[in-house]
Amino acid sequence: MKSILLVLASIFVFGCASQSVLPEAKDVTTSRKPADDDCKELGPIKGTVGSAKGTREQALADLKQEAANKGANYVVVKQYSDTGTTVTGIAYQCP
Repeated sequence: MKSILLVLASIFVFGCASQSVLPEAKDVTTSRKPADDDCKELGPIKGTVGSAKGTREQALADLKQEAANKGANYVVVKQYSDTGTTVTGIAYQCP
């Protein structure tokens, strides 16, 4: 009986928990242009590639994923490393 109540309570608690809706990396726009005034700055982010043979595109894809994880949908790209395996930017949430 106790296990049935525990299962039912778990279903109720987890079934009613709200899911946060974060943008996906594909929905994140990157640019060197400043964000609009109505955008909220979420802070600095960094995209990296774990391999020395990584590309700028892979670093940018990681940056976009980091932005999406923070709830951002716009990133101002600041700087690429000399090797192109790291990129930094500022994440924003824009309407």
